[in-house]
Amino acid sequence: MMALLETDWFIWGIGLILGFQILVVMLGELLYRADRRRLPIAPILRAARNVVLPLLVAQVFVVRVLEVPVETIPARIVATALWISLLYTGLLLVNVLVFEQAPEGTWRHRAPSLFQDLVRMLLVTVGAAIVLAVVWEQDLGGLIAALGVGSIVLGLALQETLGNLMSGIALLFEKPFSIGDWIEVGDDQGEVVEINWRSVHVRTRERNLLVFPNSVLGRETIINYARPSALQTLRLSFGFSLDDPPTAVKAALMDVADDMDPVLKDPAPKALLREVLDDRMRYEVFLFIDQARLIPQIVDTFTSRLWYSAQRRGLHLPLPSVNEYHMQATDGASAAPVVDVVAELERAQAFGQLDRATLITLAEQARLEVHGDGERLLDVGEVAAGISVIVSGAAVARLRLGEDIAEVKFAPGDLLGVTSSARREPSEFRIEARGDVVSIVIDHELVDALMQEHLLLASQLARLMEVRRETMQQAREMLLHGDGAVTPPAETLLPVIIRKPQTEPDPEPEPE
Repeated sequence: MMALLETDWFIWGIGLILGFQILVVMLGELLYRADRRRLPIAPILRAARNVVLPLLVAQVFVVRVLEVPVETIPARIVATALWISLLYTGLLLVNVLVFEQAPEGTWRHRAPSLFQDLVRMLLVTVGAAIVLAVVWEQDLGGLIAALGVGSIVLGLALQETLGNLMSGIALLFEKPFSIGDWIEVGDDQGEVVEINWRSVHVRTRERNLLVFPNSVLGRETIINYARPSALQTLRLSFGFSLDDPPTAVKAALMDVADDMDPVLKDPAPKALLREVLDDRMRYEVFLFIDQARLIPQIVDTFTSRLWYSAQRRGLHLPLPSVNEYHMQATDGASAAPVVDVVAELERAQAFGQLDRATLITLAEQARLEVHGDGERLLDVGEVAAGISVIVSGAAVARLRLGEDIAEVKFAPGDLLGVTSSARREPSEFRIEARGDVVSIVIDHELVDALMQEHLLLASQLARLMEVRRETMQQAREMLLHGDGAVTPPAETLLPVIIRKPQTEPDPEPEPE
């Protein structure tokens, strides 16, 4: 009995029986606590209990209990399996300690998955070399030399690909942009739609797909319009006549900016006089936007509306083809369309009841205005400057209830600002131009004087005002009950269109 107790295989056997049970219980308890607390170390404990520990017991059993020589194939196979399990557990440990638990903002937190894969590959290569050298007693000198020569040849053959790979790793580490960001590279702009180890895919405004190799991006200056925030400053420069008061010019610039939805109200737009030149004064307007992809459309809309606003205010852009709008042509040439104001007033609502002499006097005191597509004719809460008679084009009054919009359309001959003329009440809806709108504007004071002299005109305007109120009430009911739920009560009501929100987002508008 004493001899049996002194044998190595008996001692190792008893140790395995007791030690294995104790280690299994300890690792199981630790794993249970880690799972309950959802600790990232749980996979490591599970691998140690389910893989490493059984293979370690198998290694000790084969070598110490069965006393199989370590030089034999069975012992080396078991040792190889043990080393592989240790390597697997080590990879889990490195992943948890180095990458998953990395503080935000550090290089470990920004490490791309490609870099993590390369680190794992390096560890696997080192582990394989250890197994070959220690377990299988192989001389790695010749293998390393062969790999060194092969690496040089392979590097020369794949230098472009390897350059893209290294540049890709650097870009992924630095993360100057992410998928969905709007960037500019050289003369090209677009939205980042894909990032991989070799290239970056960018979709342009024209819906073309640009593929930038990472090595090219590494040499270019990249402008990211989405970082550090989507807020961007758009600076536009315009020249006006030396005779135009700077205050009036800056008011026109600010009025156009304030009426554009893509332009942010906070921070507010700014208009500045920059310099006085020999033939003009140069102004700059600063617009703050958060959609860089819409810059061409914003520039186009702002410039177009400024042209119309300048004409209405009597401001002069320093171009020979730009003149003030006149009621009639001068010497057969004018920038504005020729309008027979008296004939238009005869066809207009209410004013057609007046005699021709009165209409001629009225035409001499009225003024002609031209608005571009989308410009504001009357805003919510605004009191109209007078009654406007639409000569050409169309206008739309918009009522909003949630995401639904009711549009009331005004055609040539219709009047705008009737309520303001009668009671000086602020408008309850917004009126916008659809296309170029030419209108005749009659100031409130002139309309008041005419109504006192012509009671029929006052009666017609009062009736028209009630019709307008009935039309807007109809539009509100249609918004509440749905399109087609309310039948127009009279042919005199203006047409009402209900626009529902689209289920899918509108495609990005194509630049002109």
